[in-house]
Amino acid sequence: MKTLKIITRKAYPFRSFYEGKERLAFYVINILGEEPQVTIYSDMIKKVNPEIDSLGVRKSEFENDTLRVQEFLEKYFPEELAEAIFKYARKDLGCKDDFSLKAYISWKGKQP
Repeated sequence: MKTLKIITRKAYPFRSFYEGKERLAFYVINILGEEPQVTIYSDMIKKVNPEIDSLGVRKSEFENDTLRVQEFLEKYFPEELAEAIFKYARKDLGCKDDFSLKAYISWKGKQP
């Protein structure tokens, strides 16, 4: 994947992810209902499962089940894009910084 470019529009809560001039994905933050969530749109989702056109992930899922959410996103997107979506969605939803098992395993694997 080339350089990933992230753009936040004035019509926030809306964030786009580009590679060059091609928009790979975008998400909208929905704050209505029981809890905030992001709804992610991309043609990559349709390539994996033609029956759906978007993915929804709630704030509590980002906070309480980070490993599952990361794996879920990586099922539909290349790793770099999935990590960027995960990082910015957590930030935009105001998630608490908690222990991440995936980050710990990655860090532990790099130790001598």
